[in-house]
Amino acid sequence: MLLIELAFPAGRDHATAWGRHVNEGIPEWPPSGYRLIRALYDVWKRKLPEWEESRVERLLGMLGTSAPRYRLPSATVSHTRSFLSKNEQDLQSKTLIFDGFVVLSSRATVLMGWPDLTPDSDFLDDLDELLSRLNYLGRSESWIEARTLRGVSGVEWNCFTQSAESVNCEMEIVPVASAIPPHDYKPAAIGRGKTLKHLTWMEAIATGTEVILGAGWSHPPAMRYVDYLRPVNSFAPEVRVNRQRKDSRICSVLYALDSKVPPDVTETLEVAERVRTKLMGIHKRLAGGPQHVSVKFSGKDRSGEPLRDHRHAFYLPLDYNGGGRLDHLLVHCREGFDPLECQALDEFSSLWQGGGRPDVRCIPVHWGGGRSKEKKIFTSATPFVPPRHHRRGRGDFGEWLQAEVARECANHNLPRPARVTAIHELIAKGGRPIRWADFRRNRKQDRAEPRLR
Repeated sequence: MLLIELAFPAGRDHATAWGRHVNEGIPEWPPSGYRLIRALYDVWKRKLPEWEESRVERLLGMLGTSAPRYRLPSATVSHTRSFLSKNEQDLQSKTLIFDGFVVLSSRATVLMGWPDLTPDSDFLDDLDELLSRLNYLGRSESWIEARTLRGVSGVEWNCFTQSAESVNCEMEIVPVASAIPPHDYKPAAIGRGKTLKHLTWMEAIATGTEVILGAGWSHPPAMRYVDYLRPVNSFAPEVRVNRQRKDSRICSVLYALDSKVPPDVTETLEVAERVRTKLMGIHKRLAGGPQHVSVKFSGKDRSGEPLRDHRHAFYLPLDYNGGGRLDHLLVHCREGFDPLECQALDEFSSLWQGGGRPDVRCIPVHWGGGRSKEKKIFTSATPFVPPRHHRRGRGDFGEWLQAEVARECANHNLPRPARVTAIHELIAKGGRPIRWADFRRNRKQDRAEPRLR
C-alpha cells in the first residue's frame, strides 16, 4: 500500500475547493489528490529540474491511477476577511476578500492511501525526495510537512469514494478534485490552425488558469470530480472535558494598565483606592444595592467594622519595568472570589485620572487560583507607612519603626525580617530619584501631614 502523511505545522489548511469562488469561504477538505500532484510537479520544475520527465511522470502517473482514501483528523473551519485596495483614485475603494481555511491541531496528520498500489523502494525514495521539498499545499499559508509511511497497514479510513467501503456512520457526499488516470486521459487541444497543440497528460497537469479560460474549459483538462463520503461531523469542534481541580477558586487577577499618561508611582495609594471604589460600584450594580456590596471589596463587614485576619481584597498597583510609572495592578484575596465578584473583576476595564489626563485601560492578563506558588522575594516600590503613629514614650524612632515593620510582617504571616535598613530615596530605573515625602500617603483628597523623618 502507498501511504502519504501530511502534517500542517501552522494548524491551518488554506485551499479553496475546486469549482468554488474564494469568497464563498468553502475550504477544500480533504486535500485533493489533484492538488498534491500539481504541487509535486511544481517542486520538480523549481527544485529538481535535473530529473528527467519520465522519472517524474512515473511518480505522478501512479498517484493519478486511482482516487486515494483518507484518514482525516478532528478539524473546524474558519475564515478571515480582508479589504483590499482596488488600485483606484478613490483610496476608500476596497474589495472584500474572504479566506476560508481548515483549522486543525499542529500535531494532527492527514493520511492519504492507495491500498491497491505496491510501489518499490526506488519509487518511494523518489517520492520522499519530492515530498521533503514541498513547503506548502494550496495557498502559501498552508505550511506542510509530507512524507511516505512504510510498513503500515490496517488504517481506519474515514473519507473514501462511494464504492470504496461500506458506510458505518452518517456520511455526506463531497466532490473532490482528482487526476484523470493517464490511461483514461484523452489529449486536449488548444489553439487553432498552425498553433493547434495536443497536450500530453503531464502538460495537462501543469495547465494554468490563463490557458483554461482562453480555451473555454470549465475545469482543467486532466482533472475530474470524484464523489467522496465524508463524516457529517468532520468540522465539529472537539469537546474536551475540563477536569477542574478541587481548589478552583479565583484568588488573584493581574491587570495590565495602559494609558497615554500612565499614573506615577507616587500615586500608588490613590490609584489603589480608586480601584477599590470602582469595584465596589460595579459589584453594587450587579448585586442589586449598596447593602449587598462585597465585604471583600470594601474591607468592612455588614456592620461597618473592618474585617479581621486579612480576609479582604488587596489592591496592589505595580511598576514592573521600574520606570517610575504604574503599569500593572494585582487584586488578590486569600479567601478567593465568588462568581459575582469574578464578574465584577471581569467588568472592571478602566480607571479615571484627575487633572484632565486620559483614563487608564485595565486589561486582565492572568487569573490565578489558590494554589499558585508564592514568591519568596519581592520589592516594594512605595515607602512603608506604619498604621500607628510614633509618639513620646515609644522609644527611639528608628527602633520603633523597625519594630513596626516586624509587626506588619507578623500580621501577614511573613517571617520576621533579618534586617531593616532605612533608604533615603527611591531610584527608579527609568530616571529621577524620588523622595519618600513625594508619595501620596492618604486615600482621600485631604492633605497628608508629613510624619516621616
